[in-house]
Amino acid sequence: MKRDPSGYQADARAQMKRLGVNFSTSRELIALADAEEPDLRFKARTPAEWQVWHRRLRAHVRRALGRRLAEVAPTPRILEKIDAGDHWRYRLIYRTTPDMWAPAYLLVPKEARDLGKPVPGILAIHGHGYGSVDLVGLSPEEKSGGNVHHNYGLAAVRRGWVVLAPELRGFGQRAVDEDQLAALIQRRGDPEAKYFKRDLCNVQNLKANLLGYTHMGMQLHDLQAALGVLQARPEVDARRIGACGLSTGGMLTMFLTALDPRIKTAVISGTLTTYRSYAFQIETTCGSQLPFGILRGSDLADIACLIAPRPVCFESGSEDFGFLPGEARREFRRIKACYRMLGVPERARLDAFHGGHEWHGAEGLPMMAKWLDRVGKMER
Repeated sequence: MKRDPSGYQADARAQMKRLGVNFSTSRELIALADAEEPDLRFKARTPAEWQVWHRRLRAHVRRALGRRLAEVAPTPRILEKIDAGDHWRYRLIYRTTPDMWAPAYLLVPKEARDLGKPVPGILAIHGHGYGSVDLVGLSPEEKSGGNVHHNYGLAAVRRGWVVLAPELRGFGQRAVDEDQLAALIQRRGDPEAKYFKRDLCNVQNLKANLLGYTHMGMQLHDLQAALGVLQARPEVDARRIGACGLSTGGMLTMFLTALDPRIKTAVISGTLTTYRSYAFQIETTCGSQLPFGILRGSDLADIACLIAPRPVCFESGSEDFGFLPGEARREFRRIKACYRMLGVPERARLDAFHGGHEWHGAEGLPMMAKWLDRVGKMER
């Protein structure tokens, strides 16, 4: 195999060490990150201080997410209805901008209409993989044991909740944009073409940045439209909405819940860490997870504090290679301090389970059930 001219150069690294100088951009960026002092880290000591901080950080996050896309009525259209045993599975599309439609799966428990009253609605957001099929029992890996999502959409509908599992931009049924550079290399007959692969989250984020948008901001825009679709369903109690997600889906769940008060409780899996750890060192991040300049004001635990005082459960696997459990425990202590200051420490949970970068649900879904039931009783 020929040498990659843009790849890692061991001899240059040795020379750098021998001369006692730095040639590494990654090393410089880590140093810059270490020198950064985010001015909106959570430090509030009273609810009044928290309100001021909350308002300032929300504004910072909004700016970091870039320009906003045009809003339109979602006007969902049902394409298919399937009897899935204990629930109905719908395939639908809905509009998110004047030029964009999004597919989704809607799972409705069969007893929902028999109850004579609306039930909670859950927005289930997938991570990297095959898309929303990974949540609803349709993954191509299902016959070989499934994947890290463990069908948390099915777990939610079997609790009697209506579940909407939207497709994120660039995944599943929305993976319709060919990597143009890969196609060019293949057309040129390069024997290395079959090894060439880019994360299109990053490619689309770079394109969005040229116009002042971020890919994450565009994803969140679509998810807010999905919330509207979910709330409008006749089987759903629009006051009792939860959200859950793994990995990229967990990151989007965190930001969406932080910014959208329609979500009353959330389970966020395989996500809690610091930007320094997963973006600067481990480098597991992608364009769907990065607001522009966010670290200048805050880190991920601060975003999580925007969710307070609503109940939230974070999941952290003991063998998670990208979102290290030690980082998760450390950052969760900062989140817990926020909830404790607000007088509701029991509403912030960390499910530190034995496992890898995967969905768990053992603590999060029961917590979600408790609080959605409580909201229902309070608002009757």
